[in-house]
Amino acid sequence: MKRLLPLRVLLPLALGVIVSLGVLGFAEIGYRRLEFANKAMSAALEMETSVNETLALIGEAESGQRGFLLTGDPSYLKPYRAALPKIDQTFSRLRELINANGTAVMIDHAGQLNVLIGKKLNELESTLALNERNGREAAFQLIDTGLGQRLMDEIRAQAQSILDELRESSLRGGARWAQDIEFGRVGMLTMTAFTIALLFVVWALARREISSREAKRRMLIEEQRRLEQEVTARTEELSELSTYLQTVREEEKSRLARDIHDELGGILVGAKMDVAWAAQRCKGALPEAAEKLNRALMILDEGVEMKRRIIEELRPTLLDNLGISSALDWQVHQACERAGLACELNVADIELPPEVSIALYRIVQEALTNIVKYASARNVDVELLGDDEGVSLIVHDDGTGLPAGVESSRLSHGIVGMRQRVRALDGTFKISSRAGTGTTIEVFIPLPAKSVEASPLEAAGEPPRLPAPPAISPAAT
Repeated sequence: MKRLLPLRVLLPLALGVIVSLGVLGFAEIGYRRLEFANKAMSAALEMETSVNETLALIGEAESGQRGFLLTGDPSYLKPYRAALPKIDQTFSRLRELINANGTAVMIDHAGQLNVLIGKKLNELESTLALNERNGREAAFQLIDTGLGQRLMDEIRAQAQSILDELRESSLRGGARWAQDIEFGRVGMLTMTAFTIALLFVVWALARREISSREAKRRMLIEEQRRLEQEVTARTEELSELSTYLQTVREEEKSRLARDIHDELGGILVGAKMDVAWAAQRCKGALPEAAEKLNRALMILDEGVEMKRRIIEELRPTLLDNLGISSALDWQVHQACERAGLACELNVADIELPPEVSIALYRIVQEALTNIVKYASARNVDVELLGDDEGVSLIVHDDGTGLPAGVESSRLSHGIVGMRQRVRALDGTFKISSRAGTGTTIEVFIPLPAKSVEASPLEAAGEPPRLPAPPAISPAAT
């Protein structure tokens, strides 16, 4: 059979067809490898996003729960309740991605992470249930065990293990990708036109990936900036709320003290007068009844004394009648005498605005309470001085000192309360302590000009003489 084309033509054509088929197969293989690498990288990015989103949602749920426990405001439970279904959805998507694209190690970590998340959510629900049944103290005791923190640390560790495995997988994929490109580059040297086309494809894919990462990076930066601004705004709102609550609390204490003094005091005095009259009438005729009535008089005296003590705790009358200097002098001496402590005072006779006076009084009260309970101290020094710039308060004891980190702990409510009182008045609060050397609390509150007024004795250069607290008889109201 006669050939349509000569052998010298057919051979180059056959070789051209073979080379073309080889180029086509090489192009197809290269395309599939690049597509697989792109999908793997997209899956890795999605898995990383899911892991971070799961951690953020758990943190949001925990913050909402802690906010509710600290404030008792049910609105804090809204983000907590909203985060629970999102956690389940996000983690379910993460497990699907890991099962489809992850390694055996990642699957194992995902299983452990699932168990830990279940335990964490159960711990949050248990704390809320305990708070509902037994009150906030019981809930805080559960929190103080550190179970929630340990679970959160284990969750972060498992999440980090998944992210590390993702990075290693990405590195291996990147290494394989680099090998494929090198192999393609060698092949492209023998197939010039196809090599150039393939290089353009790789360049385009790489550029698109870089642009995508840069866009995500910018988006994350913007989101971080927005979150920082939101946290700042929320912090300011919480600070204002805390200040408002402290003000309302002091007003409520003052109102309650007035009500007890006016109403309960009148009742007790009237009852005492009637019982005394009856005891006097029964003294000769009914000695047993007179004895019972005298005992009732003693009980009424104890009630009057208790009423006076409660009023002083709610709103110190010395603070309103004689000023901060006399009130602190009486408060420190009373507390130290009850606890068997030696005290030294250097309290200037100054006049301060009511909000500053009550804040300093409560700070000293809280400091003395902590010293008596925890410090094991023998001596207490209290100093209150004022000048043109403001008023400064220093409370020092020679006790055992504070445990490490307690001054910045969120659970140190007494310290947090003192710091917030000072912050509400634009002042500065500092607490310093070393083991075995005691604790020092330093407070400075700036005041407008002429807010601090010295007594005539101080103006004349004489040391101030603090008036003794007035004697309050059991029958006084």
